[in-house]
Amino acid sequence: MFRDVVLQDTRAEEWPSIRARIHQRVAGCMGTPPHVKVKPEMQVVKEYRNYGLKHLKIRFRVLPDEHGLAVMVLPKGVSARRPAPAVVVCHGTARVEGKFSVLTREAANFRGYAIDLAQRGFVAVAPDTYMFGELLTHGEELPYPEVKKRWDEANAQFAQTHPEWSLDGRRLWDHQRLLDLLDTLDFVQPKTYGVMGNSLGGRTAIFLTAFDKRIGAGVPSTGVSPNLTNIYRSGAQHMPQWADYIRSANMAYDYQDIIALAAPRPLLIIEPFNDPYNPFLAANFQVYLSGQRAYGLLGKPECFCTLNHGDGHGIPPDACEFAYRWFERWLIVR
Repeated sequence: MFRDVVLQDTRAEEWPSIRARIHQRVAGCMGTPPHVKVKPEMQVVKEYRNYGLKHLKIRFRVLPDEHGLAVMVLPKGVSARRPAPAVVVCHGTARVEGKFSVLTREAANFRGYAIDLAQRGFVAVAPDTYMFGELLTHGEELPYPEVKKRWDEANAQFAQTHPEWSLDGRRLWDHQRLLDLLDTLDFVQPKTYGVMGNSLGGRTAIFLTAFDKRIGAGVPSTGVSPNLTNIYRSGAQHMPQWADYIRSANMAYDYQDIIALAAPRPLLIIEPFNDPYNPFLAANFQVYLSGQRAYGLLGKPECFCTLNHGDGHGIPPDACEFAYRWFERWLIVR
């Protein structure tokens, strides 16, 4: 059902050309970004303390005429003399809460991954994904019909302005501009970052790990749902050519390809056995087995790991603990 990434007789020296072909297929589905260069810049909008940690709410440039929003949570003692590794924390499908859904432990349906990571010594950076959170609401308290209206209008405007791009491509672009900014900060260990997220955040995390070699460790949760079997991925909401692939059942790529693009950098995939949005888990294991062969080919089988649980569409505390230790293993310089 799922094409093999490498064969039994594939040699390591063949991998660069194989990887280039995979990259071309996946990138082609994500569409064409604008041909512009964006100089990293940041403005601190607000500084405050929560959970005993300094928070910096920032604006950062993502396009010549657009900015993103994020909150940086700083661990105690971090400075230019004592830089810390950074982890980008991607929120899920929280249209109103956006980045704040990973910055609080109070809301029943969310968890403060960014707080946990900062308390463990990481610079945790939680951005609003494109057209979520304050990028959608502008900080206003809105009734649900108005939120949905703005959401629909924003997506329609994006499709009209960028007919050859995709939302997946735009999310990847914005998060890479955030990495560009991290490259310039003297209190952050440079060029090797972590990324984690759940649901939409998990999808964002695995794409960022696959496409940007600055990600030194990735942890997507409920972010892997194979295209061939996910009954909810039947529209063209993710990429311009998607409807054609759905009709033909001839996918340009699937998640074994995304896993292989991340190789050999550390990748921990967390998935539940009982995710209502991804009901055919056997397909997950097929893409794991196929994708991890790239790690074996490159001599880094220990850098690919999966963790499964029965707590539904989320990350239970013990899985979070495993994720945090994954970052400690691969990102902390000893």
